[in-house]
Amino acid sequence: MTTTRRTPRPRHAIGAIALGVLPLLLTACGGGGASGETIDGSSDEQLSEAAEINATAQERPTEIWEQLEPIGAEIPSDKTIVSILCGVTSCEELNNIFAEAADVLGWEVITLTTTGTPESVKDAWAQAVRLEPDGVIASGHDTHLYAAELAELVEAGVPVVQNSLSEQATEENGLLASFNNAVTTRAGGLAAAYIVDESQGSASTLYVDIPAFTVLAAVRENFEESYDELCPGCEYQTMDISITQVGKEVPNLVVSKLRANPDINRVMFPSGAASTGVAAALRAAGLADKVEIVTSSSGATNFAAVAAGDELAGQALGFYELMWLEADTLARHFAGVEPADLNELPMIRQTLVADNVVETEGLYPLVETYDDQFKALWGVE
Repeated sequence: MTTTRRTPRPRHAIGAIALGVLPLLLTACGGGGASGETIDGSSDEQLSEAAEINATAQERPTEIWEQLEPIGAEIPSDKTIVSILCGVTSCEELNNIFAEAADVLGWEVITLTTTGTPESVKDAWAQAVRLEPDGVIASGHDTHLYAAELAELVEAGVPVVQNSLSEQATEENGLLASFNNAVTTRAGGLAAAYIVDESQGSASTLYVDIPAFTVLAAVRENFEESYDELCPGCEYQTMDISITQVGKEVPNLVVSKLRANPDINRVMFPSGAASTGVAAALRAAGLADKVEIVTSSSGATNFAAVAAGDELAGQALGFYELMWLEADTLARHFAGVEPADLNELPMIRQTLVADNVVETEGLYPLVETYDDQFKALWGVE
């Protein structure tokens, strides 16, 4: 576990936010007046920027990616896909969503579990090699953990599609596609804008990171740059945790950190699963009225917590859209159709607060007609 205190950075264009958020930062100039006076940690102009980003982020999207065009060719149905889980519950849910898309296409899915440790991840990839599938999907673990196994799959002509890792697909790593990667993430910037807007520039934030998920490094950088840009006077600290501590030691670790740093009033989790049990621990410690929880990459438990007021805000990801996009990518490969430049598709997201949560008992599509839109691209009923 490490702890760092934020140090001032020079203000600059926040390139890490990218893809949809940066234009808002560059154009959001109205609202708070031109005095430039600070309100706690933010100027009027910075608060106006945060408010505009946040308002847009809370709108529910209606379309999948416009870059996708109809496949226009027959998609083979006799395919077996291996799905390697990342070690947390959310990956099991993603696997179930992919299986629905695979069923539409007539494919079989074989699921391999991991605990998230390097050893279990490598073992799962070795098993995938032995199964000789037609394709592999996975998430959350960068390729250095299973480089030899990935090389064997690529050599055998097996397409591999990944999401939520730091790498893009390249000729060197052999991935067919890499979604929600370090280039396309917007999670941190949207969460920072929410915290600054909601607190009106008076946040003191503890950021609870999981370094084992290397894609979260980009989310953290994304968050920190936006937080600095929008609230240069806001306090900020970090704490690192391991995957195996999630749902176990994390609540007590967070409470201990808060007691040692009584000025903290927001706790940010870049992985919603990591907040498990924290709200109850805050209530037991008498801190629930003082400290608010915000998550990104949020799951059904977070949705319910936001609706109930146990967590302040979450971030719904287009998981249905993402997993059907992975199926779409494999379908194009099997059909011999050149895909769009899928490395740079931003993850579909929505900031969730108590009054815009649609579902509290499970993940749900952000784009209500996502399946019909994909079926139209595939030419299936």
